[in-house]
Amino acid sequence: MTAQVPATLRAVVVPSPDAHPQDTPTRRLLGGMGYDVSRADSPNQAMEMLGADHTDLLVVDITNNNGNLKLIGSISELPESKRPDQLAIFTDAIDSSLDDLRRSVSPSHVHVFLKPLHMHGLLNVLRHMEREQADKSHN
Repeated sequence: MTAQVPATLRAVVVPSPDAHPQDTPTRRLLGGMGYDVSRADSPNQAMEMLGADHTDLLVVDITNNNGNLKLIGSISELPESKRPDQLAIFTDAIDSSLDDLRRSVSPSHVHVFLKPLHMHGLLNVLRHMEREQADKSHN
């Protein structure tokens, strides 16, 4: 019996406009955990990335960014097969419009994290994804 090597999980990060152009804490965290991480510099680029290949995790910072907020709404326009498995949204304010998002982007699982505690919440999602990946590789 040969051991099956689990596939690398793919993540796309759409940071806030004020994020450092080369790196973000989120990108470092995901890269350090072995994710294949791509940065989208615009909502349009993020949609192209989602359409091009399966995405396990989409991380979008909507803090003071209407373009990234519109990106979140655009996910429902993608075919279900092109939607990310997990959608992590970082924000600095409670937004009741995000409540309806869970239904409209199904089957994506939506997680909304308030800053500054967003990295702790994201880490829990990543651990859950790793457990699911490990379970798939054992079956």
